Amino acid sequence: MNKENIKNNKVIYCAGKATKKLINGARYFSHHVSSLRYISKNKRRVQKKIRNKEVLNVIFVVQYIPGWNKLEPIYDRMKNDNRFNPIIVCVPFNIQDHKLLDDDGNDTYEYFVQHGYETMNALNDDGSWLDLKELSPDYLFHSRPYNSVMPNCYISSKIVKYALICNVLYGASVTTDIRFSVINKDYYKDVYCFFAVDKGECRYYNKRFNLGHILGITKSLPYGAIGLEQMLNARTNRTKDQFRKKIIWTPRWSTDSKVGGSNFFNYKDVIIEFAKEYQDILFIIRPHPLMFGNFIKTGEMSEQEVDKFKSYCNQQNNIILDESKEYANTFWNSDMLISDVSSIVPEYFITKKPIIYCHSNINYKYTEFADDMIHTCYEAFNEADLKKFVTDLINDSDDKLFEREKCLNVHFRDVQKNSSNILESLAGI
Repeated sequence: MNKENIKNNKVIYCAGKATKKLINGARYFSHHVSSLRYISKNKRRVQKKIRNKEVLNVIFVVQYIPGWNKLEPIYDRMKNDNRFNPIIVCVPFNIQDHKLLDDDGNDTYEYFVQHGYETMNALNDDGSWLDLKELSPDYLFHSRPYNSVMPNCYISSKIVKYALICNVLYGASVTTDIRFSVINKDYYKDVYCFFAVDKGECRYYNKRFNLGHILGITKSLPYGAIGLEQMLNARTNRTKDQFRKKIIWTPRWSTDSKVGGSNFFNYKDVIIEFAKEYQDILFIIRPHPLMFGNFIKTGEMSEQEVDKFKSYCNQQNNIILDESKEYANTFWNSDMLISDVSSIVPEYFITKKPIIYCHSNINYKYTEFADDMIHTCYEAFNEADLKKFVTDLINDSDDKLFEREKCLNVHFRDVQKNSSNILESLAGI
């Protein structure tokens, strides 16, 4: 092939990519405009109900149980507010690409029933899905903003036709790197109101979805740090037991630096050696729910190695492998946290207890509050740092408490007002 042909092929290839990009952009724009029409129509309908002082129906489509604490304060306030009728609808967790992967029933529904919630099962006895439209929803919250994990009838592009979708993220993003994938166009093009963690996240959202923002059809408000509010609501005093200290370790789910860079393999042996040395200290290992499954999938651990690790932890008197859904009580009954980059960090930070923040091999672009927050943590870059900080903290050498309190006052002083602010915004639209 001569140089001219190569040049022509490159031109054709680049033109093809540009055309594809233009087509995809036009397709997205068309879908977004269509969504804005539905949102505008539903907005007028809800405004009419508000003027007539009718009760507003709010559906909480819950699937990801660890994310429920980001919605529960809103739900609890609505239960005690005669302007709202909140309804929990539980969807099975094990859904991928809109398909239910097994027929073992609805694990989410069973969990909520066991914990005393009044809830509805999204999965009917015949295997069909509950028709949400029959519940006449005015507002609807999903527990996660990912359409692929929902049955097709519950995806945002279907819901937007008859209800105003609101969103509170299932975790407070501490890096700007992850915003692009989490605050995705597939879902958020259909969202009426995004309750952001802070004003910086609001600005990002308004820029990314500027058409609805400019037209005044959609909006974002900085009341989304609900997980922190719930953590304060769940506050308990540290219970006395045989352990001098309780340390939580929360390794991330993947060693891939692009999604966090888990330090599990870097620090696993260090934690185990500490547990052997300090029998009067309880070590609570709380991995990300996806971690072991991901390590098996990537080949970094075999099923036998995972079983062996779990078995070892369960045999120790001062190690707990905590894979429970809830964690608020565990946080309040601990003395420090060791964590990789995670939305868990700000939720623990609200307790004012010390955090050892474990850096990975990637330089993240942190959000404004996270950048300030991490500077008040004990920053570990290697094994030596981790050993030093754990030793200092178990000996009560914590000289960053004042800095943590100052940071909390700057960024999260009014966090307990968030859910009430959300209710007022929904009632006043």
